[in-house]
Amino acid sequence: MGKRNREALLPTHLPQLQNLIKRDPKSYEAEFLQQYRHFQSSLAIFCLKPDEEAKELSDLVMFLSHVLQCYPKETEGLPQQIVDILKEHCMVLHPEVRKVLVQALILLRHKGVLDNTLLLPLFFTLFKCKDKHLREQLYTHIVTDIKTSNIKTKNNKLNKTLQSFMFTMLESAKTGNSDENVIAAKKSVDVCIDLYNKNVWNDAKTVNVIAEACFSPVPKISVTAIKFFLTTDEPKGEEEEEDDDIPDLRKMQQANVVSKKTKSKARKLDAAKKKIKRKTAVKEKAEVFNFSALHLLNDPQGFAEKLYSKLASKEDRWEIRIMRMNLVSRVIGLHQLTLLSFYPMLIKYLQPSQKDVTMVLVCAAQASHPLVPPDVLETVLKAIANNFVTDRVANEVMVVGLNGIREICSRQPLAIDTTLLQDLTQYKNHRDKSVMMAARSLIALFRELNPEMLLRKDRGKTATVRMKDGSIKAVHYGDASTLGIQGLQGIELLNEEPADENEGWEGWEEEEESDSGEEGGWVNVSDGEEDINIAMSDDEEKEKKKENPEQKTRRMGRRALKKMQDAEDNEELTEEQRQKLQEETQARREEEKKKQDAIMKLATTRILTPADFARMNELKVANEADVVFAILGPRKKAKQDYEERMASIQEGREGREKFGSKKGNKDRGSTTNREKSRNKNYVMIAHKRDVVMKSKRSMKDKQVAHRAAIEKQKRLKH
Repeated sequence: MGKRNREALLPTHLPQLQNLIKRDPKSYEAEFLQQYRHFQSSLAIFCLKPDEEAKELSDLVMFLSHVLQCYPKETEGLPQQIVDILKEHCMVLHPEVRKVLVQALILLRHKGVLDNTLLLPLFFTLFKCKDKHLREQLYTHIVTDIKTSNIKTKNNKLNKTLQSFMFTMLESAKTGNSDENVIAAKKSVDVCIDLYNKNVWNDAKTVNVIAEACFSPVPKISVTAIKFFLTTDEPKGEEEEEDDDIPDLRKMQQANVVSKKTKSKARKLDAAKKKIKRKTAVKEKAEVFNFSALHLLNDPQGFAEKLYSKLASKEDRWEIRIMRMNLVSRVIGLHQLTLLSFYPMLIKYLQPSQKDVTMVLVCAAQASHPLVPPDVLETVLKAIANNFVTDRVANEVMVVGLNGIREICSRQPLAIDTTLLQDLTQYKNHRDKSVMMAARSLIALFRELNPEMLLRKDRGKTATVRMKDGSIKAVHYGDASTLGIQGLQGIELLNEEPADENEGWEGWEEEEESDSGEEGGWVNVSDGEEDINIAMSDDEEKEKKKENPEQKTRRMGRRALKKMQDAEDNEELTEEQRQKLQEETQARREEEKKKQDAIMKLATTRILTPADFARMNELKVANEADVVFAILGPRKKAKQDYEERMASIQEGREGREKFGSKKGNKDRGSTTNREKSRNKNYVMIAHKRDVVMKSKRSMKDKQVAHRAAIEKQKRLKH
């Protein structure tokens, strides 16, 4: 009877039928086909009124998506039917029905029934629907699915298809005025940025799709893309898990030695070993180098010009314009572009009263490089000097102006003339310490770059000596020395680090020649006919050292060299000391020449790997200070007003006991002896003198003691 009742309930109780089909598909094929026919008839009725909440159809869709793999032939067209419903009626569907259909497609994708090249473009189209929860679900699935598809190898077919689709969505947002296109384009940009930050899509095509979004007429899309370029100079990887959850393997092994051995403890120990092995494998994984997103732009000059035209139109509010200004300046400085109309526009905003004027100065410094014509930057420097470095402005304004001039001159030393520089160096004796430090930092810069422009008293001994011996090279516009060796900026920084042959080539395939019968790596062959001597033991090396001992000569220090040079000026040196000074000067010149030769050899003989280029960028960023902090400089702490002082006082009182007398405070460290005696057992104190005499008191003594106790209690109450 129970079995017949269960069979009668199966057509209406889908979860139970789903469970039975998964256990034994053949036995319940008839019931499944019955439900599938019911789904087809319900779908035909639903298509007549797609805006209704069809709960029965939703249950059937979820049921069929769970048991689809059991009957692949019968349900071959089911996924395409669900896709067609969403394509045709996605905007008018009831939210619950639409959510169920999307969940069914995600389930089919997890089962491997649907291909993501068919599913993901549909999900991007569904971003147009005005359903916040649905968008969050779609966004999470898209990012996770693309990341999973690119774990082992790059799925180039999928990546190119989706990137092209996102580009078309951005173009539709430009031409169309509907809010749905805007939301879909915004989500597409968010997906690209998220995948780039997770090192899934870190190629040039993704960066250029995001770059195209910078020109979108929709402020939300353009601001998102601009923020991406302004914040990805340091590659963002996934956050590493904290080491706090790593088990202590040694402690667990010791516990197993001294305690009873059980199967559960053995399983826990094996799980801990696997976890530690997994963590160490992640740490030992080769480091992935990424170029900055701005390096991957296809046409930096065109990108900067289009962005500047948007900036010059003044369509957006000031906050967006300052972000565009910052991005244009970064692109100009990074790629050393020529955009001469950008600098006169900056002059209009170089006023102390201008909002975010510090960021304008940062943009001026970032847009300066050795290929900018000096006469163009000279007008910018004069505007800063006239508006910021005067006695009629505050000291903080003067500091910002001097530091801004120094940052521009460090990138293009020819931008300032001698008269203006000597005028600015007069602030080295200013009464305000921050102004004095800013002026002296400008003097220190030109002592290294071009001390001839400084006054004689400001050059210093080192710069004067370098001018005499000719070690200071004159700076000329467009000189190759300012651009690095053949345009490889930062290669001198790479020379300071030890090189490894195999470093940076992880993941690159090595071509093997089939003609060669040799096995192993490369074979070094000498150019001449000389025999190759191989040292078989350390004794031969020791004998060679004895035969040709290196004579270590003690080098002269900088202070001693300065003293001798000053003495030479005053003609106080002997002939021997003069000879020694010449030898030391010649040795220092040869040392500088060796450094330049080593850098040239590195550039001409070493094959730079992608890791080398990424490391050069990192070293350049590490050697350069933050431009914003460099322009603001060290600032004196401003005097607090009344509200700030009171807030500081109240903050200091938090968690502290109230100030005052501790009289009457019952929170003591211990009790008195009298209090302790009250809690003692009577047998312990029965023999005490006070207890014995208390029992022998007369009636009068008892009355006096009682009266005294009453009076004491009265006094305590008052």
